[in-house]
Amino acid sequence: MVDRKREVDELRQELQRIDGQILDVLERRGKAARKLRELRAPDAQAHLSLQDRGQIAALVARASGEMPPEDLRVILGQVYASCIALEMPLVVAYLGPAGAGAHAAARSRFGAGAELLAADSTYKALDEVTRKRAEFAVLPLETLVDGPVQSTISALTNTDLKIELALEVTQDLHLLSRTGNDGDVEKVYATAADHARAQRFLTSRRLPVLDVKSSLMACELALEDHGAAALTTEVFGAEKGLLVATKSVSDNGPEKMRYAVIGHRPSGRTGDDTTACVFSVQDSPGALLDILAQFAEREINLTKIQSRPAHEDSTDGQRGEDWAYLFFIEVMGHSTDRNVVAALEEVKKKTRFFKVLGSYPTLR
Repeated sequence: MVDRKREVDELRQELQRIDGQILDVLERRGKAARKLRELRAPDAQAHLSLQDRGQIAALVARASGEMPPEDLRVILGQVYASCIALEMPLVVAYLGPAGAGAHAAARSRFGAGAELLAADSTYKALDEVTRKRAEFAVLPLETLVDGPVQSTISALTNTDLKIELALEVTQDLHLLSRTGNDGDVEKVYATAADHARAQRFLTSRRLPVLDVKSSLMACELALEDHGAAALTTEVFGAEKGLLVATKSVSDNGPEKMRYAVIGHRPSGRTGDDTTACVFSVQDSPGALLDILAQFAEREINLTKIQSRPAHEDSTDGQRGEDWAYLFFIEVMGHSTDRNVVAALEEVKKKTRFFKVLGSYPTLR
């Protein structure tokens, strides 16, 4: 028994030594990122590197398996994200409120060191990028329940900006409080949107809910009130010093969403890309079939298609027309791939309006 206790103590000391080594390596990486920032030209345009995805995959493939691969991806992803802001100054607009999904997606990609700017509409977020007050905008692109987010597609259609990257974020809600004790919770601070996502849980618990403007405000109020909890994500709650009192209280469980990182520069090819386009068809029999055939003939996989009414404020050439529709599609391949270029050129000839919204690495 004594030998076993000594072995446990020695292993704990070894873990502490390894933790110190991890800290040293992380600080060396941060120092190297800051050095790159010093070497950047003062007028150099911010760019979104797509290499880290492949680098992380290569590192995970090299691992011996002692660490779970998914945990390793998350850890390495956070390291890369944290160093992005150290390497280049970034302002990133996102669709607010603070503490919601787009904020979390922006944080996951650009780290806490970037200046994250909340916008109350998709148009305002994109306008920050268009006017170069922000380098990128992060907007919701697709939900599993409703499909592509039409407000984002519509707003993007009316700009010259491009989708450079798609992010997948799993969102879940928890009750977090100062003590982390479920029995201490007497009331809940929550945004209207989060309240709706956990309606059944809150009703079953008969907890009074006080509406707030943002999840971060809910956390701040809960931190000041012993009997209160915030309904929010674990990451933002933990940052404010709150502990999980009740885990995963969303009525429909964790929700997966895709977010688009939007900027000025088209992204380069990675070898495993997706291209998004919007178009409107001619008013003739078989017009849509003729367009889709251009991809089939070139063995290009069409992974998504959705139609929506063309809005009166759109620039798609159909302003004011009744029953005019705009189609959103995603196809496998980059807009500079030879077969994709050929297909898009033919589609452009056969449509009344056509626009490439961007090419970006395919999510797997």
